[in-house]
Amino acid sequence: MSLLAFGEAGAKGEINIMLNLKKSKFYVIAIIAAVVVILAVIIVGLKKTPAADSAWLTENEIIDTFNAHDLALEKDSSKNSSNYTIGGIKPGIFELNESDSTFYVYIFDNMDERYDNFILWDFDNIDNIEFDGSVNAYHSKNASIVLEAPFGNGDTLDSNEISEFSKLANVISDTVFLYLNDGKTIVYHGESEHWRGTYTLKYYSNPIEDENGQRYLDTYRWETSQLAYRGDDLKNIGAISYKLKRGLSSGGEGTGLIMNDEGIVNLGGSGGNGGGTTLPQEIAITVIWNDQEESLILEP
Repeated sequence: MSLLAFGEAGAKGEINIMLNLKKSKFYVIAIIAAVVVILAVIIVGLKKTPAADSAWLTENEIIDTFNAHDLALEKDSSKNSSNYTIGGIKPGIFELNESDSTFYVYIFDNMDERYDNFILWDFDNIDNIEFDGSVNAYHSKNASIVLEAPFGNGDTLDSNEISEFSKLANVISDTVFLYLNDGKTIVYHGESEHWRGTYTLKYYSNPIEDENGQRYLDTYRWETSQLAYRGDDLKNIGAISYKLKRGLSSGGEGTGLIMNDEGIVNLGGSGGNGGGTTLPQEIAITVIWNDQEESLILEP
C-alpha cells in the first residue's frame, strides 16, 4: 500500500519524499511545495468552545455532497466493513465509479475520537487493516474519509501513477475543503521595482455541536507564498534570501533559494489543524539578492 499525503486543503507541490514506515509495502509519498524553506505542520487538539451550532455530518450528507460534484459513489457490498474498523468505528464503503476507487467513510461519535483515532493514527499499528493500492485521507468535522485508489503495483508509484493519483486526490481534497468544510481562500498581491509577490491563505473555522450537546471548534489553515522576478536578466540573479512578516507577527525567513526557469521562487508553505484563522491585513516581504535589498507589501 502507498499513502499519498496532500494536506486537508489540497496543497499541491512538486517534490516527492518517500518515508519508510517500518511496515512492508507501506510508504508515504508527501507532495509538498517546491523549494520548501518553511514547513511547520501545526497539529494540536481540537478546541472545545461555546460557539454557535453547526451541522453534525452524516454519511448520507457526505455521499450526497460527492454525488452533487461529479464524484458519483455507489454502495460497495463486496467488502466487510468490520475489516476496516478504526477506533471501534466501522466505515461505510463506497465505490467511485469513474476511477474504480473505494471510499471508506468514518463517522465518529465526537471530535476527540476523530482526532485521537485518525489525526494521530499510528501507522505502525494497523495490521488489522489491509488497504490495497494507494491511500489518502481527508477530514471534515466529525468525519474522516479514506480514498483507496487502484494505483501502484508494488511498494512505490511510478511517475505516471503519482500524476494520476495526484489529480484524483486533489479533486477530492478540493471537494471536501469547499463543500464539506465551507473552506475559503484569500490571495494577497504586491510588487516592488524588481519583484512581484503572492501569498495564498486557505482556511476554515467550523463551530459544531455533537449529539450530546458538546461544542467544538474545528479549524484549519494552510498558507503558501512565492516571488516572481520582474526583470529580464534571470541568469544573473543567483541565490535569494527573504524575510516574511504577517501583519505584526513574524512569518519566517529563508536563504539560498533559486528561481526556476520562469523566474519564480516558491517560499514554501505552513499550516495544519487547530491553528488560528485571524487574517493578516498585509504581508511584508524583504528580498535580498546580488547585494541588493527590496521590500514589498502584499494586500488582499
